[in-house]
Amino acid sequence: MVLRAEQAGGWEVVRTADRPAYDGVELIGYHDRAGRGLDMPIMPQPGVTIVLVLDGELRIDRTRPVVAGIASGVGVSSARALGRDLTCVDIHLSPLTAHAVLDGAVAELAGTVVGFEDLWGVKARQLRAALAGTERWDERFRELRAALAEKLHSNRSVDPEVAFVWRELTASGGRRRIGDLAAETGWSRKRLWSRFTAQIGVTPKRAAMIVRLSPAIEAIMAGTAPADVAVRYGFADQSHLTRDMRELAGYTPASLYRDWHEAGTVPGTIVQDAVG
Repeated sequence: MVLRAEQAGGWEVVRTADRPAYDGVELIGYHDRAGRGLDMPIMPQPGVTIVLVLDGELRIDRTRPVVAGIASGVGVSSARALGRDLTCVDIHLSPLTAHAVLDGAVAELAGTVVGFEDLWGVKARQLRAALAGTERWDERFRELRAALAEKLHSNRSVDPEVAFVWRELTASGGRRRIGDLAAETGWSRKRLWSRFTAQIGVTPKRAAMIVRLSPAIEAIMAGTAPADVAVRYGFADQSHLTRDMRELAGYTPASLYRDWHEAGTVPGTIVQDAVG
């Protein structure tokens, strides 16, 4: 396994240079070498992120300590992750992959953050112990891949029509018309709405909004002017971008940029950016 490590802002960030053998999964390791701590908003994301804690402390909204880690669903907002002396692995999952990995619990997880143990039970603690037992990132990633592959191979997948619509939405940056997508699947709009929501956790329209907003949020955090962000990601104007951000993330572009940089966020972000 080929790994790529970097040092940024006191954090060691480790990624696989090769992509995993299965679709819709990304693994990133983090180690707070400088002891800076973590205080960051959890942004709406077009996917599911599991943060598996190997060492240190992680809390949600200052009051909810976690043991094995957390899982955040599609479209989470209005929550903060706070950590100290962290070593952890981010597991970014597309909703299609997460449906199998989480035994069909993606819909129930949408818009929420829960303890990883609430989803995987004793398996979550066992996996954490196995990864914490070695300091080698290649061994940690190999163990994780095996655990995820077992779930992927043993559980059912989403409907092909739902998978098609999700991939079209992500490929288009959330700009495809839902009625056109329903027609292409051969389903009625009502049936697509029902099945998609049952398996992904949000309506197709909401999914399109989240898919479009996610890269816009990244650009704003990187310092791109909101007016330029609106044009680049298909919003009618800056006011449209601001309305969607306020509705989905609870921020305006200005307040997000200020909060993000005042918090001194870990590079790469911990609870964000699922693979489509």
